[in-house]
Amino acid sequence: MTQVLHRIFEIDKDQSPLLSILLSNRKTLLPLMDELLFHSSGPITDLSEYSFLPALDSLRILFFEPEQDNHHQIQDSALDGNISLRKSIPLQMIIQELINDQWSTIKEYHPRDLSEAMEIMETYEIKCNSETKLPIIPGGFAGLLGYDLSRWTNSIFLKHMPKSGSLLGVMWRTEAWWVHERTKNQLHSVSLENHPWSKMTFNDKAYEYHYPLIPTKNIVPDSESDADHARKISQIKEAIVKGNLYQLNYGRTWKGEMPDHPWNSYLRMIKNNPSPFGAWLYVHDHGWAVSSTSPERLIKTEGKIVNTRPIKGTRSRGLDEKADLDLKYELISSPKELAEHLMLVDLERNDLTRICVPGTVHWESWRIEALSTVQHLVSGVEGELAPEMTVGDAFVSLFPGGSITGCPKLVTIAAINELEKHPRSAWTGSIGHINFNNKISEWNILIRTLEAHSGPNSWYGTVQAGGGIVNDSIPSEEVEESRWKAAAITEATWGFRTGFSGTDLPERKMTISPIPKISGPLSKLGPKKNHLSKKNGKIIRGEENIETSQVIIIDNLDSFTENIANSVANMGKNVRILQGRPIAKINNIDETIKKWIKLYKPSHIIIGPGPSEPNKSQISMRLARMALEGKLNNNNQHIPLLGLCLGHQAIGLAAGWELIESPFGAIHGKPSEIFHDGKGLYRNLPNPMTLMRYNSLVLISKNNSLLETSWENSNNLLMGIRHPSLPVFGIQFHPESVGSPMGNKILINFINKKPVNISRIYIQNQIKEP
Repeated sequence: MTQVLHRIFEIDKDQSPLLSILLSNRKTLLPLMDELLFHSSGPITDLSEYSFLPALDSLRILFFEPEQDNHHQIQDSALDGNISLRKSIPLQMIIQELINDQWSTIKEYHPRDLSEAMEIMETYEIKCNSETKLPIIPGGFAGLLGYDLSRWTNSIFLKHMPKSGSLLGVMWRTEAWWVHERTKNQLHSVSLENHPWSKMTFNDKAYEYHYPLIPTKNIVPDSESDADHARKISQIKEAIVKGNLYQLNYGRTWKGEMPDHPWNSYLRMIKNNPSPFGAWLYVHDHGWAVSSTSPERLIKTEGKIVNTRPIKGTRSRGLDEKADLDLKYELISSPKELAEHLMLVDLERNDLTRICVPGTVHWESWRIEALSTVQHLVSGVEGELAPEMTVGDAFVSLFPGGSITGCPKLVTIAAINELEKHPRSAWTGSIGHINFNNKISEWNILIRTLEAHSGPNSWYGTVQAGGGIVNDSIPSEEVEESRWKAAAITEATWGFRTGFSGTDLPERKMTISPIPKISGPLSKLGPKKNHLSKKNGKIIRGEENIETSQVIIIDNLDSFTENIANSVANMGKNVRILQGRPIAKINNIDETIKKWIKLYKPSHIIIGPGPSEPNKSQISMRLARMALEGKLNNNNQHIPLLGLCLGHQAIGLAAGWELIESPFGAIHGKPSEIFHDGKGLYRNLPNPMTLMRYNSLVLISKNNSLLETSWENSNNLLMGIRHPSLPVFGIQFHPESVGSPMGNKILINFINKKPVNISRIYIQNQIKEP
């Protein structure tokens, strides 16, 4: 193990010493070598205690877009519920060493996915023996992984990809760090022994810096019109009504020639728009600069604990204290903003569950964070990293963040690409640091970000901003919200405030506030820890690792499947997740289902939720038909089947019922009051119950083959069904959601259902509650 040298310097309050050190390391006013800075600014909070400056003088890893196979043309539209699944071409990964101030390539790799790339990166890490309690240790890596690398975390094939050879990300091995501990007014030097920085001293007078003025040159960046932007929001809403999406984060672009260097833009950004997760990145030989004042964390790992802090739900700042407080109450009282936020909390719980110990993922905190011009709902979601998982696995599971894609994540990634018609590059990717050996990492989400590329005579900048579009979204308001979010960045870049004046969009100091108390059904919602069973079950993903699985869950490309698995595993049951819409076509679905039942011997089966209509998942439809025909059996016993959301709809369609667009509109991310018959899944439960809904489509009864069991209170829409004699149940709501305070009791009642002995006489003549 390599030893680490740790030195401490006392500094004056309110200094930004890392800016001074970075500037003093330069040989000229503007950078001529690679640079990376993690800069927390504004009020000191639990999110902004540290700033970091790494040494970039050892090893560099570059990620490039590979040569593409242009023969695969896709016509499917994700907005219409059609997506193409395909394994990505291997990524191009270049390892370089810094020799005489020049980067020289020493190795090239072609990993199949981002997980394999992380494994390769880990082999180049220097393992250190450090007793420091700082959240950073030398020897690991730091840098940027752009949004377009997300294609190596999933199987979605996109229409608009980066050009072959485009730089997608860069990571440097960091053998020394300067760390500014803002809470103690201390500066730390943390380095490997014998690194040049181990002998550096700090002189706060060595280099003074000044914030440049807002550009006065009249440059208006190119952007789509407000009308075109509004039309795309209407397209998204149409897709939501059809059930193909629940929420989508569309990004509007502003781009153009810049009046000066992106470093000057960055200084203006941190002065006028302070944030906890700001960053500056510069790759000299590729003419690439990224300036960010991001308020959002994607992921943080410290030992066993994994945390993410999703942001969703927005209002502007008020002109004075009263107006600001009024806007806070308006934010927390808005069904639309709450729907966006709660949906995102559910999505992040899902992504964390893939890499955490079953039963440990929970909604940990909830508050309002107000930045200079906007204020947001922010939650914390947390879990315990599974022993077999690395911090690289944790990043891959959450990347890209759900707040900047939408839900379900896979489908929205395809729909975003279809609407925006270009790759996102750095925007909504992540800048961060990672140390595999010490299980330490932290990554932001690159929002409130300028990406710049150098041209022959000037720099060219791109700024994107957007928001979550749900069924309640009003296009004109969403257009205005995107312009709010971009204003501070476009002003720092071009002197252009996206059409707002200081009065239109007031600036105020950053604050953090608790969620105000609200009344009604939503008052029951809030963060809480899970009640862990004495022995949690396992969650097994895929067909490998053949062992008995007590519960099979069919995943239909949804972003809540893992939450269902987590809830069931927390009951002490082993769960296996199998794909309902696999990449490879299944030629004989009946034989595949029979093979699963024979191999895994499930006691229960759950057909999970998913986008679009059930007929997109032939496996789900066939399971529903087999169940209603009494053919879903093992050793002559009918396996209990639960259809959840899309699975519920599959059971109804298999019974000959009609599936229509809800006459009262799509409901996604909104808790509803649900009345029930008090039997079956609802035995011994309160009536009505507050349960989360994610549905655009509803079933209409056409015969007596199924019984209706629950209904939405205000409009009497059908929310639950069951078979008269077989253990077959359907529910249109989501009991596993944070918006269903007692929903897990419904799942417990299902898991307690026993298999039923099969006989023709029983199926035909017995009509009683199973």
